[in-house]
Amino acid sequence: MKKAAVCLIGVVLAAACGSAPAKRYFQVSIVGTAARPMPEIDRRLALEASEVDPLYDDTRILYRVSPFELEYYPYEFWAENPGRLVDNALIDFFLKARVFSRVVEASSGEEADIRLRPSVLIIEEVDGAAAWEAHLAMRLEFVDAASGKPLVARSFDRREKMKAKDVKALPPALSSILHEELAQAVAELAAVLSKTGAGD
Repeated sequence: MKKAAVCLIGVVLAAACGSAPAKRYFQVSIVGTAARPMPEIDRRLALEASEVDPLYDDTRILYRVSPFELEYYPYEFWAENPGRLVDNALIDFFLKARVFSRVVEASSGEEADIRLRPSVLIIEEVDGAAAWEAHLAMRLEFVDAASGKPLVARSFDRREKMKAKDVKALPPALSSILHEELAQAVAELAAVLSKTGAGD
């Protein structure tokens, strides 16, 4: 039975009982440590607000049932819009990893040496017959804050098998992808800065 039909049955039953199902809210949160030691970059980082593809710029959690069909969960939501969700995860990662000497949001107006421009292209759940997957595609671009010169640009489009066919397994899988890709982007940035004599 299709998920939409199951959801519809749930709504009908809830209506018959006089109450709607409780809404649930989720967030992306990077936990644990990177697989490799993180470099130290003695520079101040300013994080610009993430750009999000309009299709995914919605607090409703989107799931894909085929390459041609998309649905939104009726009672499961992101705690914030996906751009803010990812921004918070990025800030949390950099603060915990202690990669940069200081991390601020670009909107604060504080001075910085490097700016990070994130773009969220895809953030969704993919429901296959055998397994469900978390699908995250992003572009992470580090630029020199003074000149705007690109330093490192990393793009990725990855899927991670979810531990269960349940929406609550989606955020941990997305977080795992983001953690690994951030660690790799930071390693690439440290290598570039080291070659130019501007690193740690």
